[in-house]
Amino acid sequence: MAHIIENARDGGTTYTVRWRDGGRFRQRSFTVKREAERFQLRIESQLEEGTSTAALVRSGKTFRQVAEDMIATTHHKLKRTTAQSEVGTLRKHVYPTFGARKVSTITMHEVEDWIAKLATEPRSPRPSKANPHPEPSAPLHPSSVKQAYLALHKVLKYAMRHRLIGHDPAQGVALPRVTHEQRFEPDFLTAQEVDALVARLAGAYPADLFVELAAYTGLRAGEMLGLQVRDVNLMRRTLRVERTLQFVKGGWVEDTPKSEKSIRTVPLRRALVERLTAYLAQHPRRDEPQAPLWPGRNYAGGGEWRGGLDYGKRMDYASFYRNRFAPAAAALGHPGLRFHDLRHTAASLFAASGMPLARVSRILGHADTTITYKVYLGFFPDDFQQDMDRLDAYLAPTAAPVQDVVELPFRREA
Repeated sequence: MAHIIENARDGGTTYTVRWRDGGRFRQRSFTVKREAERFQLRIESQLEEGTSTAALVRSGKTFRQVAEDMIATTHHKLKRTTAQSEVGTLRKHVYPTFGARKVSTITMHEVEDWIAKLATEPRSPRPSKANPHPEPSAPLHPSSVKQAYLALHKVLKYAMRHRLIGHDPAQGVALPRVTHEQRFEPDFLTAQEVDALVARLAGAYPADLFVELAAYTGLRAGEMLGLQVRDVNLMRRTLRVERTLQFVKGGWVEDTPKSEKSIRTVPLRRALVERLTAYLAQHPRRDEPQAPLWPGRNYAGGGEWRGGLDYGKRMDYASFYRNRFAPAAAALGHPGLRFHDLRHTAASLFAASGMPLARVSRILGHADTTITYKVYLGFFPDDFQQDMDRLDAYLAPTAAPVQDVVELPFRREA
């Protein structure tokens, strides 16, 4: 049997769970009584089953050491961008609180308190030379809090698998919900606004075609950058999406699309086929199937787009977005427009044309139609009145009933 010893000290009260396992006394201390009681029940359960409790004894490894072990053994299975994002989340949000803590001493109460602080306390940006005294920024968005929690949870589950801890203190912790004010509302353009945006970018050719293609196909930025000459099929009027291109620490990385269904063939409008035909006709590497579809630029100083096109370089997406796309969108009346909003634009135009939800989902490369329905529900109007009118038409009699007709009883054949 296990029992709890309460220890009152100047720094507060601790609760030590003591038990005997295989002729050896073991113990573990907690700062929260309910955590100690929960641990006591777990110990007694394992003792009854005859399972060793050695894994439940305090581990000497810190959370950061366990996280680095996990990264070394699991990150080779992840996409490079995903792995870097996970490491960044740990360093920015998790390590400051739990990095130096012994992983076995982390309690559910502390995890709950950490979640609450992330969701409610203003963040303090790092000072820089340009802004040595930055103003505190808003608390983390609930979706960012969830990402931080998942990073913590993943490390703790790894610690459990390797018997460094006996239970996961992050299991079952409630996360903040997205309020109506925090809910993401996708921005999208009308067809006329797409044309106006393309016209504003005409001086930065082929940036105008880059934007037009994204707005009428729904490709993600990484998918657009990963396009090669061989992916354009002018005869079939299609575009093949097989890879993405991301700029991460260390340079450009070519990878597979987001999900299995993101590898897809996307149909093209006739107007886009005509523009792509003209574009490829002047593309100096059009006979090289694996040549990048979009060229880079030779900059003439200051990062301006004054240099000529260089088809031997990758397109500088960051410069394109900062110097061309964002100013053109702001002049159009959409100052906060993101490039990803062109994907929402494509979905809205597909829906407005009457395209079924399942086909929209296939073109966008969603893993499931549920994602399409959840994100773009507002683009598919629910006209219940028309549904009721169709029901009335179905139930209405096709002709007026004939009067003075006597219904004869049904006669069964012998």
